[in-house]
Amino acid sequence: MRHLLFLAAITLGTLAQPVRAQQVAYAANVPEELDSATAVAVSREIARARDRGIPVEPLIAKVREGRLKRARGPLIRLAVARLAERMDSARVALGITATSEELVAGAEALGAGAGSPSLKSVRAATTRSIAAPLGTLAQLVLSGVAPPRAVEMIVSLLKRNAAPGMVLALGNMVEADVATGLGADQSAIIRLRGIEASLGTGDALTASSPGMTPPAISKPTPKPVRRP
Repeated sequence: MRHLLFLAAITLGTLAQPVRAQQVAYAANVPEELDSATAVAVSREIARARDRGIPVEPLIAKVREGRLKRARGPLIRLAVARLAERMDSARVALGITATSEELVAGAEALGAGAGSPSLKSVRAATTRSIAAPLGTLAQLVLSGVAPPRAVEMIVSLLKRNAAPGMVLALGNMVEADVATGLGADQSAIIRLRGIEASLGTGDALTASSPGMTPPAISKPTPKPVRRP
């Protein structure tokens, strides 16, 4: 527990010691949970992220996640390093004015398989926060929707001033549909239509955008009526 308090102190920027001193102090406070090499490496990653202006709370959370899952030290160190790299890439794609929430969501989208161009497209679609849209992007891609199609759907909603909750609902509903066996693309288009209808746009997007034609839905064959 003490090493987590130390990490929290790093997050708040209250430690004035050099990075090497921070690494030593961190390692000294991790007697059993993490081996000393992992403790030093994780401390170094967190210190570097803080110095670059990257939010370190998600990195601390990743350490906690690894400990809860009883992951080995090297795996925890690798997970923290990769998350820091994705947040770096997200900041490059989103710009230096991106909020912590946007960077975290952008890192999640990159981790799901979306590319930097996808993040840039979402950023260019609105001046409002895109933390929720980027979270939906990650959710859609993980559910099986191709990144270009997922971006197109999200951008269409943003341009129609859909509320963050509506954008999030798209990802949640598609994920739930896929869990029941419905195809990701089919679910995404159907759910998008419903949200568009609530915005008063009807089928404008799905009817006009290339590659967005809804897939045919097979209907059950009616049973013949038996006559006496």
